[in-house]
Amino acid sequence: MAGRGQGVAGRRRRQGLGPVTAPGPGPAALVVDAFEAQAGRTPDAPAVVSDGAEFSYGELNAHANRLARLLISRGIGPEDVVAVALERSPGLLVAVYAVLKAGAAYLPVDPRYPADRVRTLLTDARPACVLTDASPGAPAGMPVPAGSGTGAAEVLRPDSPAVRGALARLSAQDVTDAERRGPLRPGNAAYVLYTSGSTGRPKGVVVGHRALGGYLRWARESYPGLRGAAVLHSSVSFDLPVTTLFGPLLCGGTLYLGDLDGLDPRLWRAGRTAPTFLKVTPSHLPLLAETPRDALLDGELVVGGEQLRGASLARFRHRRPRVAVVNEYGPTEATVGCVVHRVAPGEDPGTGAVPIGAPRGDTRARVLDGRLRPVAAGTSGELYLAGEQLARGYLGQPGLTAERFVADPYGPPGARMYRTGDLVRRRSDGLLEFLGRTDGQLKIRSYRIEPGEVESCLADGPGVGQVCVVAADGPAGARLVAYAAPDADTTVLDVHRLHEHVADRLPRYMCPADIVVLDRLPLTVNGKVDRAALPPPPGPGTGPAAPGTAPEAAGPATEPERVLTGICRELLQLDTVSVTDNFFAVGGDSLLAIQLAARARRAGYALTPTDVYRSETIRALAAVAEGPTTPVRANH
Repeated sequence: MAGRGQGVAGRRRRQGLGPVTAPGPGPAALVVDAFEAQAGRTPDAPAVVSDGAEFSYGELNAHANRLARLLISRGIGPEDVVAVALERSPGLLVAVYAVLKAGAAYLPVDPRYPADRVRTLLTDARPACVLTDASPGAPAGMPVPAGSGTGAAEVLRPDSPAVRGALARLSAQDVTDAERRGPLRPGNAAYVLYTSGSTGRPKGVVVGHRALGGYLRWARESYPGLRGAAVLHSSVSFDLPVTTLFGPLLCGGTLYLGDLDGLDPRLWRAGRTAPTFLKVTPSHLPLLAETPRDALLDGELVVGGEQLRGASLARFRHRRPRVAVVNEYGPTEATVGCVVHRVAPGEDPGTGAVPIGAPRGDTRARVLDGRLRPVAAGTSGELYLAGEQLARGYLGQPGLTAERFVADPYGPPGARMYRTGDLVRRRSDGLLEFLGRTDGQLKIRSYRIEPGEVESCLADGPGVGQVCVVAADGPAGARLVAYAAPDADTTVLDVHRLHEHVADRLPRYMCPADIVVLDRLPLTVNGKVDRAALPPPPGPGTGPAAPGTAPEAAGPATEPERVLTGICRELLQLDTVSVTDNFFAVGGDSLLAIQLAARARRAGYALTPTDVYRSETIRALAAVAEGPTTPVRANH
């Protein structure tokens, strides 16, 4: 079993978690301390609301303490990794806080990921334990790869009768250092998040408690809306939701679990008309513009994950001029948000890119040239970040860590700075503007995607000789498009099989919306793919049919099918949509799924984004629609 009879240093070497910095002061540096203090102050206040059920601070803390003790009894402690493969639920919150209370680092694994992706992450991270509610054979099912010690990682299902019985016998009191395998310190790892890797191998970013605690301390001071009602509406497998996952519960707020299409005030508990804190990507703004006026948030809107443009913000501001809007920038390697810009009510954001702003108090942002020299204001350069908010490095990849986290020539001895790869410019007023990437990395709906990882997967597909992945405009923003050419032994590439090949191995957000087949890809004089010479990609859904797409169009046969077909045509910007088309194969994505569910609700059909994911076709979706109900009308 992982963790037994092994020293912390030895386990850390095997897992490649990177260096543990010396213990430092700061009672707020540990998330668990701040949460336990809040639970002690307001034990009966609602902490989490899900599907109408409330869980108090005292209940959440007690459940997390029991699960933490169960993990500790398995030998799990500081510098171990525990994978959390759970759907967005109160159980997810319990698991995350329990892992931190045990002293370990949590690794979120989206249970909707393809089985091959789950295996890749678990093989790379070698967790000591996996917390899941998936049954054997499910995508997150087992057997799992070897953990940090010997043998396979232990699998615990907190909802199973055996585990529930074991938990009931454990104390609900707060866990102490005396119970942990070792003391929990600010330098210990708090979580591991995976981002796309250019070599085809995803990168596990290890963030320590000091960095996480510093960001959350700043967030609590900067976002008073966290003390009210916040909505956790997305997967926690990337860092945008970290603010919402922890922030409200460290300052007495209430965390609501739901989807953005569920902002209908009728779904909120009595006395609450709207959230006071919401964090979204710029791609979510069109959906918020469709939300009924009385359902829009009353407090703060934080936008992050990708470039924010003034035109998109202006449309939201037209409907909610008094909402405070903050543009928050920060790579995973610099702990969520480290450069911010507040767009004051009444301020004209223009139509172009909104500045990413200025570094928060404990962050140092340097704009440097290729020789690490500062550039003048108004001149573009690469953004380097320094300060205690930096991650410890990449899990098990010391070479890559040394390449991206370099010595800071402008800081004290031993200081590091992170090479973001982002091209920025400092304006005369000191604010930073984001100009693009210095490499080929793409941002699609806030996810960082290395084209090389997608290309590597496609290159292993049947009959593929050349491949190139680019970003193209789509109805909900940027989308991935792949260009492929057959190898010498293949005459015609089977696009259906290529879509299936990728879908079986990569998360949905990394799967190309279209695969364009060419006889051969254009090359530059030095033999590289000439991206500028690639033909324009087809419009969404106009390329060869992907898996699940009917070869012949089928028209709507019922009223729900007719309504849903009309909505899909508008969202996908297509003249014709078959009721047997796979929504995602003809250009749909996670954001459009949210918009589809929201528009269906307004038309009187009670659908959720989860229904869209499970049904995929209009015909199947119409079959599960609960309606017609009273349509929800937007007030303009």
